Amino acid sequence: MSARPAAETMGFDSHLIVLFGATGDLASRMLIPAIYKLLDARDFGDTMHLLGVGTSDLDDQSFRGIVRDALLERGWSEEDAVRWCDGCLSYQSIKAGFGVLSETINRIERDHGLPGNRVFYLAIPPSVFDDTIHGLASASLTASHGWTRLVVEKPFGTDLDSARHLNSVLHQHFTEDQIFRIDHYLAKETVQNLLAFRFANMLFESSWNRSQIDSIEITVAETLGLEGRARYFDGAGIIRDIIQNHLLQVLTLVAMEPPVRLEADSIRDEKVKVLRSIYPVTRNAVTRGRYEAGEVDGVPVPGYLEEDGVPPSSKTETYASIRIDVDNWRWRGVPFTLRAGKRLPERITQIAVRYKEPPVSLFDMGGHCQVHANVLYITLQPNEGFHLTFDVKRPGEGMELVTQDLEFHYADAFGQLPDAYETLLADLLVGDQTLFVRGDETEEAWRILGPALDLDEDPLPYRAGTWGTEGRLRRPEEA
Repeated sequence: MSARPAAETMGFDSHLIVLFGATGDLASRMLIPAIYKLLDARDFGDTMHLLGVGTSDLDDQSFRGIVRDALLERGWSEEDAVRWCDGCLSYQSIKAGFGVLSETINRIERDHGLPGNRVFYLAIPPSVFDDTIHGLASASLTASHGWTRLVVEKPFGTDLDSARHLNSVLHQHFTEDQIFRIDHYLAKETVQNLLAFRFANMLFESSWNRSQIDSIEITVAETLGLEGRARYFDGAGIIRDIIQNHLLQVLTLVAMEPPVRLEADSIRDEKVKVLRSIYPVTRNAVTRGRYEAGEVDGVPVPGYLEEDGVPPSSKTETYASIRIDVDNWRWRGVPFTLRAGKRLPERITQIAVRYKEPPVSLFDMGGHCQVHANVLYITLQPNEGFHLTFDVKRPGEGMELVTQDLEFHYADAFGQLPDAYETLLADLLVGDQTLFVRGDETEEAWRILGPALDLDEDPLPYRAGTWGTEGRLRRPEEA
């Protein structure tokens, strides 16, 4: 999506990554393996260092042991893991205060000959964002001899007021070009390829409008339940967890106008224009559901209210479908449906662009021939690729139309795709903000979905392992 070079040819400045929340699940499961894969494979040695920061009372060796074990679980050799951990990892407990953290950072940079380029990565709960950002400022860590970049993991607030507050705190101490709000969905290759697909192929761009398209659906379906996240999820729900960030971001890429240039600000300007053309959703545009006991992949699973950590009085939704109307010249009158759900029959993330049917059927002469709308399915996971459905005549006498597919899969053409966090970290280290979310984008997204948040009625029930409250999700082979 951005004009960056391939990761293999990127040049990174020498730098220090200060990872807050370094002993948490996100760090051990996703971030540290991605950093290792991105940097150690290029033999960076002393040109980078990772300082883990957390509330645990660990020393350097204990932290290195935790990271080594995480890398071994993912298939790296013990020799490589030990070499990388011993050469590039340190730890500092934040209990000692931000003054001591500043001293540790200065010592590491001095000992390793680093020029003062710093990444502060907040892989921590949003409840401690404020204190951490103010703490960095109090210790004069928001500026250095080199560049300083701050990474903020979602959620970017829980509603419009909290998003504005977070942006206010960030902008007290950092400029917008220093802030990298990370949404890993935007680093998926198929998401990035939406712009190339649209703007490099006039066949599609010329029909990408209200004259040709009947509706667009963007879906995230998960088979998983809470997976130990009951405390967070019950306070958020599927609208905050998936639709407000991931799906609205994908919608902007589907609906945006061509940017002036393939650069971060131009692309993000067009995304914000889409969001500003959307009125806040009405309550009757929202369908909410909550799974009850059922089976997923043949395994019995409990209902949401029976999950550990969920209060019996909860009104949190695990499924939601929201109609969005983009009120601009290109899209007025075309409904966009954003839907997401847990405990569904299969895992799939997909954009379905449904074209209009011909105004007159020339083929239904005997009343037995049905014309089907063309549908473009863009699958983001799993098996990333594109399907386009079209009608052909079945061989033989008479006029009978059948639907066939044109298909493209990334894995068939290019092999294994890069990990989303590896892509984002590579862009972070070269300062490319294209795949990161700008502050005004976060506020516009919360403005749109405000009326859908914290509804007080019970969600509609659906049985785990079924396709939710609205009937079966259309799939490419069923269109």
